[in-house]
Amino acid sequence: MPTVTLSLDASDLAHLRWAVSPAWELTASVRALARPADRAVHMPWLSAHRADPLLTGRSAARELTVASPGHLPGFLAPTPHSPLTGLDEELGQVRDTPAEVVRQDLTAVFGELLPARLVPLGRAPRRELASVTDELRRYWDRALAPTWPRIRALLESDIHHRARVLTDRGPAAMFADIHPGLAFDPAGSTLRIALRRSVPTDTHHRLNGRGLVLVPSAFAWPDLHVKTALPWTPVIRYPVRGVGTLWEAAPDATDLAAALGATRARLLDLLDTPASTLELAHRTGLAAGGVSAHLHRLAAAGLVAPHRTGRTVLYARTTRGEALYR
Repeated sequence: MPTVTLSLDASDLAHLRWAVSPAWELTASVRALARPADRAVHMPWLSAHRADPLLTGRSAARELTVASPGHLPGFLAPTPHSPLTGLDEELGQVRDTPAEVVRQDLTAVFGELLPARLVPLGRAPRRELASVTDELRRYWDRALAPTWPRIRALLESDIHHRARVLTDRGPAAMFADIHPGLAFDPAGSTLRIALRRSVPTDTHHRLNGRGLVLVPSAFAWPDLHVKTALPWTPVIRYPVRGVGTLWEAAPDATDLAAALGATRARLLDLLDTPASTLELAHRTGLAAGGVSAHLHRLAAAGLVAPHRTGRTVLYARTTRGEALYR
């Protein structure tokens, strides 16, 4: 299995950060629809969308995303600037990509002979990128917007967990906890990444103070994805923790209902992975205000606790809450 080795200096480790990337999630989901065979974990979502011609029909945006199984043009999913980057901001970055960067990325992925649908993009990148981003926005609205609160809550809970592992146990334990294909050597400050695809031979990159961004992803599963090319900050996209629970139906909470009430028992059950008030409201169909009131009662009883991630507050079961399930 080919590996990518990243040499990190003290500045790279100091600038290590996490982010959520809606644009990456969008492009990765398009690839999952195109090649569903190794994406079984997303079967409920795939089954609901793979026959939709508006999502799977031919377009320049889809050609950019799926024409090369092992590579994605870097400009199509820029490294997010912050943990709170939104889709509109990322699509704006795509739309404003300099023409020389677009052509460079197209050549890196497709060689000198572009697919016919992408020839106009190669000739007039700035003009054609407006059309590409419009197509991506339409896809998002139809395929991902309805479930994005659930997906984002899972991604944010992963970031909270990884940051806690980094603080408690250090970078070697944190990287090892992310994926079996990641291994950090503290002695040499190197990060070895085993890739199932994307690179034909082993490669080595020195980050030289450029930093590193870690992006949890639902649709990256089961692979790791690495981007080190300029002009972007190096990024590793990895399968989010708990991805197997993403499309599960809400569990039955009848056993705790007699003691806590049906609604609070349901909320406690759903907090198998941390979630925000809005995510819980979306999953239960309850008003956000009502969910918030119930969470405050559960917190007062010591069964759940809030954790802030950026501007989002995620609730998680406490040790006392977990004990109810043993």
